[in-house]
Amino acid sequence: MNFFLKHLLRLTLSLILTFVLLEAGLGWLCATGRLKIAQPSYCIGNIGSRFWADSNPFFGVWHDPHSSFKHVSPDYNLTYHANSHGMRDKERELMAHGKKRVLVLGDSFIEGWGVATENRLSDRLEQLSGREHLNFGTSGSFGPTQYLMLYTHLASTFEHAGLIIAILPDNDFMDDDYEYGQRMHASRIRPFFTGSPPDYKLTVTHPPAPAPGSKLLEQILLNLTYTGNAIKYFKSLSRHQQTPLPANYAGYFDFTPDQWDRLEHVLKEFRRTAPALPILVLTIPCDTDIQRTEQQGQAPLPGKMQELCKTLGLQYLDLMPAIRATPEGWQACYLKSDRHWNARGNEVAAKEVSKQWAVDSKQ
Repeated sequence: MNFFLKHLLRLTLSLILTFVLLEAGLGWLCATGRLKIAQPSYCIGNIGSRFWADSNPFFGVWHDPHSSFKHVSPDYNLTYHANSHGMRDKERELMAHGKKRVLVLGDSFIEGWGVATENRLSDRLEQLSGREHLNFGTSGSFGPTQYLMLYTHLASTFEHAGLIIAILPDNDFMDDDYEYGQRMHASRIRPFFTGSPPDYKLTVTHPPAPAPGSKLLEQILLNLTYTGNAIKYFKSLSRHQQTPLPANYAGYFDFTPDQWDRLEHVLKEFRRTAPALPILVLTIPCDTDIQRTEQQGQAPLPGKMQELCKTLGLQYLDLMPAIRATPEGWQACYLKSDRHWNARGNEVAAKEVSKQWAVDSKQ
């Protein structure tokens, strides 16, 4: 028995030492920028947080009302808060009380991943215009079909005079691709337009509930260890590599005809749902989009978007030229630890949007 206990103790100590060394190594790789994974927050309050949760039966991921989340990386240390409607925004009323308010829809770039609330695109537009810009962005692999469902079932209940729809080509084409979603998001609530145009069918995936305790254990590992975040990152990377995407994928260049048809359908649905509203459609570039443009010249997406939006009576603005023209270089607009805009990127974008569009401008 003593022999067994001695070896059990040695094994336990060896495992603890291995874990400590692994954590130290992963922490060093993250701190030096060699490994770009999420960092543990070491915030007990994050465990069980439903700031990002697949809770809405129509569009999936959203923020529970009054939830919060502490987000940490080498670039930022922020705590996000949701209002009573689940928006990462100040408290907003349903009625506009005579004001011309704008709704802003999009994914993590619009929500303000890694950026203080006052530095986000929507908040800067509110400061520049003097008009309320209600933020309906969220992270969580959120795509254009979800923007439409969020607008239909939540955002449109807020009185508004205009709409901004921010498209992120880097992942929005894939977020709306049902086959890709079955590989990458099989455990998620997500709406997709399936079939072929013009006879699309709305398909919403509702996976079975996870095993009791599994989500809690995952949250403990993600918020308290680098190891948990590394495992999640490499599992996601492995699934992503099993999809037929080029290594230097750029959404401005590599969208397929089927993916374009779905985006066209979504924008047509926005126009049909809000026939009288001024609507601005933005495209947001990521690093690979800019790099490919510098290597290959003009991408095909902006031209197609311009033509489609003109046909639908929408205004279109591609933000790549403004980002590329930043005096410090376009790299100054992005976080060092991941591919999102920093405060400077949001500032450049807000100035360009305010210069090009106003809610009472003619289409």
